[in-house]
Amino acid sequence: MTRSTSAPESSDLAEAFRREASGLLGFFVRRDVPLEDAADLVSETFLAAWQSSRTRGVEPDLLRAWLFGIARKTLSRYRRGRSRRSALSDRLRASLAADLVSQRAPAAGDHELNEHVRSLIACLPGIDQEIVRLVYWDGFTQEEVATILGKPPTAVRARLSRARRVLRDQLAESGDVA
Repeated sequence: MTRSTSAPESSDLAEAFRREASGLLGFFVRRDVPLEDAADLVSETFLAAWQSSRTRGVEPDLLRAWLFGIARKTLSRYRRGRSRRSALSDRLRASLAADLVSQRAPAAGDHELNEHVRSLIACLPGIDQEIVRLVYWDGFTQEEVATILGKPPTAVRARLSRARRVLRDQLAESGDVA
């Protein structure tokens, strides 16, 4: 292989993609990668090839082997990431289970009230639903919600105030809150 720092010809890689994509897809699938992920990994492989400064220097008869070498590295990164995500999910699941066990059992009637409140929140405009959930369910401040949503803090405060008023009025109407 000869080294070159110039960008690869897109027509060369387009031709290589037409020739090798199905082989690379099979490479990933035979290594127990789900088909949806395998298709993404083929794309990542070709992206890495396109970004590589070595693409032009690859001998035509070695291009297939070179692409499969990139595919091996792509597969390795995929497996490491999947392993990390799985470990994180396990830790999160255990932590949430412990938190649920440590919380009090709901009082009689709490479930029905919670369902009623959820249904009332669902009647609000979408952005107001999200603001209420972020503030009351996720514990964010109004300023943090503004950052999350990319809205001005004054708009978030006004929308939350209006949503509270609507919810309070609806709860009062239904007799759930005085």
